[in-house]
Amino acid sequence: MNNKFKNTRKLYLARSIFFMKKCFNSPFILLPLLGIMFFACEDNNGRFNVEPPRDLSTQLEDDNDSINKFLDMHFFNYEEYAAAESDEYVEFTFDTIQGEFADKIPMRDFFQEHTVELKDADDNLVSHTMYYHIPKQGVIDASPTLADSVYVTYKGMLLSDVTFDMRTDPIWFDNLALVRGFREFMPKLKRGFFTDNGDGTYNSDGFGRGIVIFPSALGYYNSTSSGIPAYSSLIFSVELYTFNENTDHDNDSVPSYLEDVNGDGVFDDDTDEDNVVNVFDNDDDGDDILTIDEYILDNDGFPMDSDNDGTPDYLDAD
Repeated sequence: MNNKFKNTRKLYLARSIFFMKKCFNSPFILLPLLGIMFFACEDNNGRFNVEPPRDLSTQLEDDNDSINKFLDMHFFNYEEYAAAESDEYVEFTFDTIQGEFADKIPMRDFFQEHTVELKDADDNLVSHTMYYHIPKQGVIDASPTLADSVYVTYKGMLLSDVTFDMRTDPIWFDNLALVRGFREFMPKLKRGFFTDNGDGTYNSDGFGRGIVIFPSALGYYNSTSSGIPAYSSLIFSVELYTFNENTDHDNDSVPSYLEDVNGDGVFDDDTDEDNVVNVFDNDDDGDDILTIDEYILDNDGFPMDSDNDGTPDYLDAD
């Protein structure tokens, strides 16, 4: 098979997988994988609901202002979470601290911060802060990576208290297909005990539950999606029941989370520059030797580097 045909076929496969995910049922399963930062699905008339993006830093100022005011002025149903049994589902709600709720504890006092670096139009890194809280952690000491598939229930909301999506029965999602804020949050959760009974029912106990709030650039930014206006900061409450460890999207034996070669959290690395990102490329270095035949762990647990040049064989075309 010549290289041109092989690369064309790989590119078609990768793009097919990507675009099938792009307009999936759930409105937040919309993160592009091939170096495109934002997009929108077509509406019923074939138009794209997207506007030219605002300056990233300017929009971040607006988002930070609204999120910080929200955290100071609102409380969530923390008492229900604290009283819940380990197998009990709790629907996340929030309200304003005023009147009969004047003595409630503001969200600010519960939430921790997590920073994500995004590149602006000039390739400058802009730090975006997510806020998260884990009311009850999963009882099994295991968390998904940024690239694993997860089995979750969730509720998606706007700061205006509008619910745009909700799922109370667990569903599988591929972390790589989620908006960045949701994906970055998943490793904060640990799983619980879970058994699929094979008849549409399941048993679960001790699952992890958390809440995350993040600015618009970690969501849809200038795109719109089913009840989510452009430039919306988002809230998700999530319950993690279980996940698939070491997900390998291209079956090349390299766990997908390791295909983020530069470790920036964006799976757009393309070592051989064939327009197929490593996470979907079964020959990462383009040397006509499949990655599965080159990704060999040495005695130290690191990938083999036959010529000792500091680049493992499966990423080294020489």
